[in-house]
Amino acid sequence: MLSYSADTGWVFDPFQCALIVAFIAFSVYRNRIRRKSLRQREDGLYVWVEWHGGERCSDTDPSEPGGLWDSEADGDGGD
Repeated sequence: MLSYSADTGWVFDPFQCALIVAFIAFSVYRNRIRRKSLRQREDGLYVWVEWHGGERCSDTDPSEPGGLWDSEADGDGGD
């Protein structure tokens, strides 16, 4: 991600910086959409809307530690 130049020190590629900023902005946007739409139905099922408009559900609160939102980055298949 970062490259090193012997004569100038650390060099940040503008394209790499833009990608990092875009990734962080998308993560914030995705989490905001999820948290605003999270609700618990009368039957106890947690339901929320993803950034692309699709609805998802879980038996447990996905925002809690160990929930779907916490474990989805682990690469274990989550769903």
